[in-house]
Amino acid sequence: MSRNKIIFLSIFVIFAGYAIFILTSEGIGSLEKVRARGEINQTIKVLVDHSKGFERDQYGNIVSFYVKDKDNQEAIVNLKKPTQENLENAKVVELLGHMHGNTFVALRVTVEEY
Repeated sequence: MSRNKIIFLSIFVIFAGYAIFILTSEGIGSLEKVRARGEINQTIKVLVDHSKGFERDQYGNIVSFYVKDKDNQEAIVNLKKPTQENLENAKVVELLGHMHGNTFVALRVTVEEY
């Protein structure tokens, strides 16, 4: 094999391993599992959906945004308290809260990965 093929395959294997790690149960969670538990507060890691934008209050703080889970299910996240945390650049966030239909009511948002 040529040197370029070995480098390409190495990069591909690293990327594939990373993607599998992120999408495992210890990585990105399932919104359906959170929904099934009702209004019990729990934590879940999800992917931030940047394509839908962020809703802000009059002070510029983020009050809601969209996320996707490991099954590509989408939900809107409503924050109990607006956050100044830089979510625009976040890829993965951990949420603490519960589901109401297709809305995740978040008590806390923590950026896990930029």
